[in-house]
Parts: sequence; structure tokens; C-alpha cells
Amino acid sequence: MTGVCHRNQWGVSFSKTREEAERFLQKFKPQIMLFDRDIAGADWRSFVTGFAAASGGACIMLVSKVIDDYLWSELVTYGGYEVVRKPLREDEVSRAVRMAWSYWSSAAKRASSTTK
Repeated sequence: MTGVCHRNQWGVSFSKTREEAERFLQKFKPQIMLFDRDIAGADWRSFVTGFAAASGGACIMLVSKVIDDYLWSELVTYGGYEVVRKPLREDEVSRAVRMAWSYWSSAAKRASSTTK
């Protein structure tokens, strides 16, 4: 993961706990966030819901061994953006992050034009 981020000049930060991720979110307001579906001792839905509300429009992606239309639909319902297959492949991560960035940029431009 760090290799694809470095090659594309994307900043990356890893959090080991929800609290650590929350502090990072509050301090840096990232545009794109990736979460592992298999978070030990926690339900991914609560992470996505909480971070979607607190992020101010970040594209939240779920990393999962299992990908299907139901999971994607559920993720979107909870405020997420995309599901990325695990184990991570550079081409898939790169495509997903580029699409998320494009979506986030368009949404940010629309939001700023409506507030003027």
C-alpha cells in the first residue's frame, strides 16, 4: 500500500485504533479514507457512519476479502464510497483512489459554488 501511495505522491497514514483514526480525521480532514472491513472487535458500519458524518465529505472506502453488490449498497447506505478487494492490488487501489479523488473534487467544487 505504501508503495502505490509513494509512486503517486499520495500522503498516507495508518491508524491502529478507532480513537487514533478519529484524532487524525479531526486534525487533517483527509479527502479519502480506507478501512478494513475485518476490524477486530468492531462493526465496520459504525466506523463508516461516524467518519462519514465527521469527515465533511471524505470518500470512505472499505477494504474487504468479499465484494458483492449487497456490500457495496450497504456501504453507500452508511455513507461510504467504494469497496476495494483484499488483498490489495496496486492497479485496483490506484483506480479506486483516482475515482474517489475525482468524485471528491467535483463535490467540493459544487459545494463551494453553491455557498457563494
